[in-house]
Amino acid sequence: MADKRKLQGEIDRCLKKVAEGVEQFEDIWQKLHNAANANQKEKYEADLKKEIKKLQRLRDQIKTWVASNEIKDKRQLVENRKLIETQMERFKIVERETKTKAYSKEGLGLAQKVDPAQKEKEEVGTWLTNTIDTLNMQVDMFESEVESLSVQTRKKKGDKEKQDRIEELKKFIEKHRYHIRMLETILRMLDNDSVQVDAVRKIKDDVEYYIDSSQDPDFEENEFLYDDLDLDDITQSLVATSPPGHSHLEDEIFQNSSSTPTSTTSSSPIPPSPAAFTTVRNAPPWLSERPTVQGSRETWPPCTFLQVRFAPTPLWKMKKIWKRIVPPQISTTAPPGAPSAPQSSLSEVSIPPSLGVCPLGPAPLSKDQLYQQPMQEAAWTHMPHPSDSERIRQYLMRNPCPTLPFHHQVPPPHSDTLEFYQRLSTETLFFIFYYLEGTKAQYLAAKALKKQSWRFHTKYMMWFQRHEEPKTITDEFEQGTYIYFDYEKWGQRKKEGFTFEYRYLEDRDLQ
Repeated sequence: MADKRKLQGEIDRCLKKVAEGVEQFEDIWQKLHNAANANQKEKYEADLKKEIKKLQRLRDQIKTWVASNEIKDKRQLVENRKLIETQMERFKIVERETKTKAYSKEGLGLAQKVDPAQKEKEEVGTWLTNTIDTLNMQVDMFESEVESLSVQTRKKKGDKEKQDRIEELKKFIEKHRYHIRMLETILRMLDNDSVQVDAVRKIKDDVEYYIDSSQDPDFEENEFLYDDLDLDDITQSLVATSPPGHSHLEDEIFQNSSSTPTSTTSSSPIPPSPAAFTTVRNAPPWLSERPTVQGSRETWPPCTFLQVRFAPTPLWKMKKIWKRIVPPQISTTAPPGAPSAPQSSLSEVSIPPSLGVCPLGPAPLSKDQLYQQPMQEAAWTHMPHPSDSERIRQYLMRNPCPTLPFHHQVPPPHSDTLEFYQRLSTETLFFIFYYLEGTKAQYLAAKALKKQSWRFHTKYMMWFQRHEEPKTITDEFEQGTYIYFDYEKWGQRKKEGFTFEYRYLEDRDLQ
């Protein structure tokens, strides 16, 4: 029972932060649109980005609770998640508007250099990208609703209305993903100049109608939406260089191709893609031959062409599968008058990607290079850090003024030592740190603050100190209640439930 009350308290605090964050986001949004000059707009844009990042972190926490079985009523969590996603959509609009400033040097130069055809192509490409983003966002919302309904139906079985809604959402997800695949294909073809801009513009109204009205009861989908783009003709033109009757055999091989560099078979078939392969004629002899064993030696008969398969895998995986196709062999032992059947054979090899760049393999290193290589590796391990070039600068008064003779004319003795700074008050140390930047005094103040268990947060540029032992400690962060010094309002503040990520911890050992 205590755990449930504690969890409910965390949820209430999180939802309160969401309400405050959305209110703050709305306030900054209004200020941004009412800003009179570019400097104000840039400031409000940065503030808006900061607020949306806070809301995204809260959204991640809410998603974790929605997926948990410990919480019964999740309607409030789902509503707040959708509220955050609405603000994320609004922020995307601001981000798109400010990517290229109208009166910046880049924007003016771009307007002068880009020709109308290129500009039109970029506009269509931007529309395709935004449309794909919108569809993906709707898919996320559908999946979130499916998760919520699935949890409810597990607790209350036999609810046909919810089951029907889940099936309807799954159909929406399937249709959306189909359109996402098609639009991504069109976007790639547009980048490769394989499709005309006017042809893409013709489908714009139907696609936008689908996005806006696909969930309406009386919606009628255009099943021939992409037919005018002649995607089938483009596919046929790409495979036209293959020999007749070979395409079915080629597809069968491609479905068994692997996505790893060391294997040529896979248990999961990869569907052929129209732009996934090309035919290379007049291939070099070292690639266009197939071995046959004669006695103890291998001989390589010539082949007519070489086909290179680029598996449709992500960029960090672009593996090449090379197919060697041996020309038909006519048997010389066939009886006179009988038609001879052509015999064809096929084999696969996996070629390392490096051979595509240097097919003859790496060149041998010279004697000097063999000597320099271990020297370079040894130097790499002792590479200097940028901080090694920093030197401690002596403090110089910015506005020196004469003092009366009965006042101190020189600094107190040992005033440039750590022991002296440790006797100063905490607020004085903060003043020295923030207002004597780049001096030895700042360095000694930081060292004295660390001695008092203060830690500097490189993201917020503030000093934090544990108020109590953290409730959660992992290898990447710790979470609990902290005291931090707010240099803008000049005072110490208390922050509950704060997550201190170790990647933002300034943990250099000050010597």
